[in-house]
Parts: sequence; structure tokens; C-alpha cells
Amino acid sequence: MSKTKKTLLSILLLTVVLIALPPLLAPVVHGESSPKSALRTDIYKNGHPYQSFLARITENDYVDPEYGQLYHVQWVDFNSPTGETAAACYAILQDDSYTAQCGTGP
Repeated sequence: MSKTKKTLLSILLLTVVLIALPPLLAPVVHGESSPKSALRTDIYKNGHPYQSFLARITENDYVDPEYGQLYHVQWVDFNSPTGETAAACYAILQDDSYTAQCGTGP
């Protein structure tokens, strides 16, 4: 096999691996050990494994005593007519793990 064929085969194999890994790795990588990881788990559980890795999560200054720390989560939802989903999410520590609740916010 020539060098160019080996290079093309390697690139093709790497592309296939990169496409296949996020749905397989998301349950392993994301958990409830940190607030941002709990938010990514929520995105994954809603059927968006690739976006769970690509979401941009920023912490807000507001902390609700009942719901926890407020986060702004922005990611691309291909099922949405607008394409983007900006959500207000709360993460709170309960029983040694974080739980997340998301909504569209005000």
C-alpha cells in the first residue's frame, strides 16, 4: 500500500472514531461530581450527546437558596427551529452529587 493510501486510510479511520466516540463516552465522562458535569449530563440525557461536549457553560453570580447556583448554558439544538438554545440552568448539591434543572429563563 502506498504512503498516500495509508495516510488517507488513517484520516478516514480517525474521523470515524471521532464521530463515534462522543455518544459512547458521554455517560462515562459526564456525571454528577461537579455542577458543570451535571449540566452536561442533562444535555446528554435530553438526546444531544455531541452537544453535551460542545455546550458553553458560564456561571452566573446568582445563587437561589432552593435551586442552587445559576448557570447560562448555550449550545446548538439541531431540533430547534432557531438552532440555538440558550438556557438558564440551576445546579445544586444533593446527597453528594449535583442535580441540574434547566429552563429557558426570563
